[in-house]
Amino acid sequence: MKPNIFVVGPSGSGKSTSIRNLDPKTTAIINIEQKALPFKSAKKFQMNVACETIKQVRDALKKAITSDKVEVIVVESFTALTEAIYREASETYSGFDLWKEYNEDIDAVLHMSKNTEKYIIFLGIDQVIESDTGVDERYVQVQGNRWKKSVEKEFVIVAYTDVHTNDDGETQYRFVTNKTKGFTNVSAKSPMDMLPTIMKNDLNQMILMIEDYYNEENED
Repeated sequence: MKPNIFVVGPSGSGKSTSIRNLDPKTTAIINIEQKALPFKSAKKFQMNVACETIKQVRDALKKAITSDKVEVIVVESFTALTEAIYREASETYSGFDLWKEYNEDIDAVLHMSKNTEKYIIFLGIDQVIESDTGVDERYVQVQGNRWKKSVEKEFVIVAYTDVHTNDDGETQYRFVTNKTKGFTNVSAKSPMDMLPTIMKNDLNQMILMIEDYYNEENED
C-alpha cells in the first residue's frame, strides 16, 4: 500500500502549486475549492473534478481509488472539505448530534485514504497558536475538539509548506518534512531517512523519493 500524505501551510505558501509536476494523465484532483489551479500547465489535468457536496466528494474519491487510470489523488482541500461537512451537518443536526455527524463524516473520508495502492494527498491550511514569544505551535486547521491536533496521526507523511528567501534574494518554495531547527513548532513528519528534512516544493519529486525508499527496502 502507498503512504497517504498531507500538505499543510498558510494560504499562498505553495500547496496547490506543488501539484504542478505530477503526471496529469494519472492524477485525479477532487477540487472542493472549485478554483482554477495556480500554475501554467493546469489545463493538462483533465481529471480535475469540482465537488460541492460530501456525497460528490465520496463518490469522486471512490471512483478515483478504483480507477485503473489513476495513480495519484489530490484532495483540494481538507479545509474546504471540513467546511462543507459542517455546513451540511448543520442543516439537519444541532448540538451534540451535529458534532457527531461532523466527526463521523471526517473519519469516513480519512479512512478512505488508507490501505490503497494509490497516493492520496490532502492539502490544507494550518492553525497557528501564538504566544508572547512568537509562534508556539502549528497543526492542521479543523473545527471542533475531536480532530484538533489529531488529523496528522491519520497520515504517514505530513509536509509543511515554507516560503524562503535565499542569500541572492530569490524566493524558494519548500517542504519541511520533519521537525528541525527553525521548525520545531510544526507537526511535520515522515518515515526515517525517507525524505530530506527540507526539500523542493514538488509532490512528484516526493513520490519518486518514496518509491526509491520502498524499492531499496524490498531489495534488502
